[in-house]
Amino acid sequence: MLKRILAAIAVLIVLIVAAAALLPSSFWRWLIIHEVASKTGRPVSIDGAVTVHLFTLNPRLIVEGFTLGNAPWASDKPMTAVGKFDATLSLKSLLTLHVIFPRVAIDAPAIDIERDASGRANWEFSHAAAKSSSGASAPLHLPVIQELNLTNGTLTAVDRVRKLTFSGQVSVQENQKAADNHALKLRGSGTLNAKPFQLVLDGEPLIGVLPSKPYSFETSISAADIKLHAEVRISHPFDLAALEATFRLSGSDLADVYYLTGLALPNTPPYEVSGTMVRDKLRFKVDDFRGRLGSSDIGGNLAVDTGPKRPKLTATLVSKQLNMADLAAPLGTEATPALKPNSLAPASARSPAATAASAAANAPPPPSLLLPDADLQVQRVRGMDADVHFDAAAVTAAKMPMRKVNFHLNLDDGKIVLDPLAFTLPQGEFSGTIAINAQGALPQTSIDMKLSNVDLAEFKPKSSKDSPLAGRLLGRVKLHGTGTSVHKTAADASGDVTMVVPQGEMKEALAELTGIDLSRGLGLILTKNESKTDIRCGVANFKAGDGQLKASTFVIDTTNVLVTGQGDINLKDETLDLSLQGKPKKARMLRLRTPITVRGTLLQPKIGVDPGKLAAQTGGAVALGVLLTPVAAVLAFVDGGLAKDANCSALIGEAKQDNNLPKQ
Repeated sequence: MLKRILAAIAVLIVLIVAAAALLPSSFWRWLIIHEVASKTGRPVSIDGAVTVHLFTLNPRLIVEGFTLGNAPWASDKPMTAVGKFDATLSLKSLLTLHVIFPRVAIDAPAIDIERDASGRANWEFSHAAAKSSSGASAPLHLPVIQELNLTNGTLTAVDRVRKLTFSGQVSVQENQKAADNHALKLRGSGTLNAKPFQLVLDGEPLIGVLPSKPYSFETSISAADIKLHAEVRISHPFDLAALEATFRLSGSDLADVYYLTGLALPNTPPYEVSGTMVRDKLRFKVDDFRGRLGSSDIGGNLAVDTGPKRPKLTATLVSKQLNMADLAAPLGTEATPALKPNSLAPASARSPAATAASAAANAPPPPSLLLPDADLQVQRVRGMDADVHFDAAAVTAAKMPMRKVNFHLNLDDGKIVLDPLAFTLPQGEFSGTIAINAQGALPQTSIDMKLSNVDLAEFKPKSSKDSPLAGRLLGRVKLHGTGTSVHKTAADASGDVTMVVPQGEMKEALAELTGIDLSRGLGLILTKNESKTDIRCGVANFKAGDGQLKASTFVIDTTNVLVTGQGDINLKDETLDLSLQGKPKKARMLRLRTPITVRGTLLQPKIGVDPGKLAAQTGGAVALGVLLTPVAAVLAFVDGGLAKDANCSALIGEAKQDNNLPKQ
């Protein structure tokens, strides 16, 4: 009975195959058009012949003149057009549930890929289900192809989210007699954002490839100055959801990799990094990341999860020797990618300042700014999340002594928080938090950083072996501002900046000159006298508002001279207008009552004497009590215990007594 049933089924299959083989070409054309259109929701046409060969162990399908329409909002050209598609299918592979195509030949394919500024992509079809629940594109699971030939292929891509354009040619050829085991040759060339782009892929022979046998290939990509070389191993061809790749990557700015990956990486000096990337579905891991950024080494592990709504970068990075100059690029001190001649950034992505600079190439350069003015790429920041730990064990810094740097960066839905951010000095630390909210039209930045127990003796000018100041420095910077760059944020800043020296020493000549005592100050300098005078208490407090730092309290109480200061710092143009006035505690001969001035800019300060204020100053001095009225609150702002410090509390007491005296 069973034999009769099996025989009946076999006869039925033969009849179905025979009937299918006798169907006219028009039926197969209609079937293909109907199935593809129903799956994609796009118009489909076949202008040429459709040929089907079924009476063979490897059925063959030939389609000529195939066209798949584009999305309604995209360009008028088809999304896909193929001159000729010729493929054979192994019937035997269907029994193992692993589809194998012994041969696929594609001639003259033309593919157009587009994504508009709102994020709509023409490769997302109305009836497609190849998306994860998070919205990320699912990994490709391609069938095994044992012979692949692609000729005269063209690819164009426009991504207005990444501001990326590509136009190039693609070809795939296989030489079964290749002696170097690189029988498969894939070549792509063209332009990426008007810069040269080239893709080279050399793989093992496809003949004999099985789903259970790993497949390896090497690929090299060059895009402008970016160079990528990778050796890739696919465990189960061609399931691209699980693979391993050893890579080397180099270029002038790591931020440019955004145009290839969509990851908002920071600006960097020239870099060269390598590692082994392991893909597990929507997660990519590199546990042996290593290389150099500028003259600094970098290493650690990182992972990118593309499953959530936004890709998330998680990393733990270390540097054995960090050069502080290499941190200038992330802050935007150096030229942004838009200004680099080899950058992938298109002209449309350049900032107005960059465009103006290009248009006025022959104009004299603007005055240099100390604070970086490169704009934060807010669209990139909003497009990903990150959780990064960084620790530098040793630091090289040209202008200040420093031992370590460490921070924890968290980026979540357009909000960046650095907490903690710490710079460890030989003695003391500059640490705190920085928060940037880039969700709105303009980023808002809040800074709360503290200086603790910093040794002033570590700060020495190049012209001297000794520091002009010694002692313990404490301070606090608490500011809030709005702007797309460090400079623009500072130009809008409000808050407080305070420095306190509870006790210490300064060169006596410097103290005497603040009162312009020609007999002592100049004499001490001319004789190169290195004697010191004690600092009983020093307080400098600046109130910030609308980008103006105004001196609210500025007092340095030394053994022989009480130094007071006033003025402001304009952070909009970074100009200085400060003056220091010394009041000797003992009578002096030949003393001129004129202040020392600090003018110029933050980048180029200029110290001088203002004789124009001589007459005004001879009328009398401002009472100490007026100068120190808010000092108790200022000290508490920096450290609650400072108001109890013996020297500073004594100064506060003198101020209270002075408040009871009649003003001059």
